[in-house]
Amino acid sequence: MKVEELLGRKNGAHGHHNTSSAPKSKPSKHTRRDPQSSDDESTSHMSSLSDSTEDDESASGDENSEDYERYERALRLKHTKACKAMANGVYDVALQEFESILSDLLARYGEKHERVGAALHNVAIANLRAGSLDDAMDAIEEAIKIRSRSLGRSHPKVADSLVELGIILLSMEEHADSLKVFERALKLRRTEHEEMYSQEDIDDSNLKIAKVLNNMGCVNFEQQHLKAAKKDFEDATALQKNVFRSVFNFSVGYDTSSPGILTMASTMCNMGYVAIEQGNFNEAIQIFKTSLQIQKAVLGPGNKLVQSSLDNLGYAYSMMNMYDKALKVYEEIWETQKKSTDPKEEKISTLKKLTICCVRLEFYEKAFTYLEFLEDAQVAMADENSRELFLTRKMMGEVNYQILKLPSLSDQTNRAVGFALCMGETEEEVDLEEWIIPKPENTSKMSGHRVTHA
Repeated sequence: MKVEELLGRKNGAHGHHNTSSAPKSKPSKHTRRDPQSSDDESTSHMSSLSDSTEDDESASGDENSEDYERYERALRLKHTKACKAMANGVYDVALQEFESILSDLLARYGEKHERVGAALHNVAIANLRAGSLDDAMDAIEEAIKIRSRSLGRSHPKVADSLVELGIILLSMEEHADSLKVFERALKLRRTEHEEMYSQEDIDDSNLKIAKVLNNMGCVNFEQQHLKAAKKDFEDATALQKNVFRSVFNFSVGYDTSSPGILTMASTMCNMGYVAIEQGNFNEAIQIFKTSLQIQKAVLGPGNKLVQSSLDNLGYAYSMMNMYDKALKVYEEIWETQKKSTDPKEEKISTLKKLTICCVRLEFYEKAFTYLEFLEDAQVAMADENSRELFLTRKMMGEVNYQILKLPSLSDQTNRAVGFALCMGETEEEVDLEEWIIPKPENTSKMSGHRVTHA
């Protein structure tokens, strides 16, 4: 439902952000925030919603009545249902519940109340998850207006909504506006930080600042402003590591229950994506090895985020010609994939990478085994005359030849002394010209805010 309808207005009755020329709602690669992205917390889909149950003793005057208690219980039940639906990707149900909460709050408090602003914030998040970017934009703009008027323009909850607005704008590929919004949110976060005194509050504030810096890095990454993106991600990670100083210890492992630890791993992955784009493969290897320690501990080895990080690690190894290590990484991916319901395209991609590593290492029998799996998968997907299947069968013939032929004197000598000797014409080699490990298609991971009751 449109925000104007929810607020009982006619279309066009309220102002619009200066990005009104943004493209109509469209699912985007930036809007895919599955349980391993966005906040990258275990409660991911609940991590961006806002609390609209702030204590407000003056709003109705009947907070101690049975009627008010029933009213609050009903809101909490709706909120719980919405959060469960969000966590399971059932966004239409989540949106329906959040809109119902908004209607209830509007009826009781009117549209200028802070709780209405919080409810609109939640409606915006549900629309964002569903890919309805225009509706998300309308809702978050209203949330910012109401929160600014009722709480003050510098209030932390205004910063919360500004962060979500920045994410929506980035999803719309409005990069310049997105960066401006994040910069404004960062200014508010740093102002808030100056008023913190206890270590717990300081740590919480630093994590909020790190999230905004991470998101700014995402904007720069999507525009290929890699130097600026790297600095943003490094600044964010430095704050996160400082917060987790007590658990950032390889000798004892990680406290996987620490809030935000997975968000730090995702920021590290973003740094790794930058390193890969810049061709700094040694740096990328170290980054992904560290992030994987956290991701595996929190999510388990079969999680999609873990698989993505492993894929990047394998690519970085291959670009350094460290095919033995790349092979181990791709074998780890394959162990999970081969017994999973992952799309056949993903399994085919992994089998190709395994084949390339094995051929580079002259592990021809192992390469042939993977090629047999690859042929079966391609036959199930393509016709007999497909180019991909032709290349696989051609490679099978070349690898099989290497298995069957007797090693020449030149081959044996080369292996013994570790370098090539000119001994005349060598046997036919395996042609890898069309077998290349592709660079992973990486989309940086943004960070939202905690889901709380409206």
